[in-house]
Amino acid sequence: MGSTRAEREWLELVSDALATPSPVFPEQRVAEQLRRTFGARGVAFSQRSPATGIAQEIWPLDEQFNGHRAEIHRWSIDESPRAHPVLRFYLSTLQCTPQQVHDVPERFADRRVMGAWLERASGWGAPANAALPTYFADDGHRAFVIARVDPFRPGELSLLAVLHGLLIGLDRQYTAFRRIAPGLDTAQAGRLTVRELTVLGLVAEGLTAAATARRLAVAETTVHKHLHNTYRKLGVRDRLSAVLRAQQMGVLRTQDGWAADGPGY
Repeated sequence: MGSTRAEREWLELVSDALATPSPVFPEQRVAEQLRRTFGARGVAFSQRSPATGIAQEIWPLDEQFNGHRAEIHRWSIDESPRAHPVLRFYLSTLQCTPQQVHDVPERFADRRVMGAWLERASGWGAPANAALPTYFADDGHRAFVIARVDPFRPGELSLLAVLHGLLIGLDRQYTAFRRIAPGLDTAQAGRLTVRELTVLGLVAEGLTAAATARRLAVAETTVHKHLHNTYRKLGVRDRLSAVLRAQQMGVLRTQDGWAADGPGY
């Protein structure tokens, strides 16, 4: 894909994500954009939690990986923690950085593990995997895995690093937004964007502008910009008035739950 077109599509994706109030991360749209950008056969979104274990979805939905799609799903859930070189690396280090199979150090995936992976994944037509984790810790993970035939080149790895920072920022935003407004009716949000609502919600929790910026991985000046836009849209002049107005609208929780005329919690 041409760089200009790819850049335009990523900008559109991010703009839509920031402008549309929603607690749901656009996993499919991100996966499909990653597939087009890197000429991949498929892109999976994998997530793990103590309650649900490992779950994943792979796009495009009609890609059968040489007839092995069902096998890939089973293998990913049952065997990948022991047998996928990249996942072995993450589980050992808990690093939240981009990583491709061919760059995993031997101490995390020795020749036996790497050989078994390449043999199996070659049969699927996708031995080269690169992962972009948006969250990785003891209590779970969320990650996109790009699968194709050829290893990723240096320039592509540089692009992966840039996109990784973008996706981490979006993941943090949606995580904070779900906590702040889990029952949001988007019609009630008026003209506020998801980023403006998220910033306002964090301020309502008592975070300073600097702490909010760190939480969302943005500059402090960006937080102030979103707050000023929120004041203008809500017709108020300060943070307290903005928080109270948003609670009255039912788009932010009060300390005791939702405002009386807002959505139930």
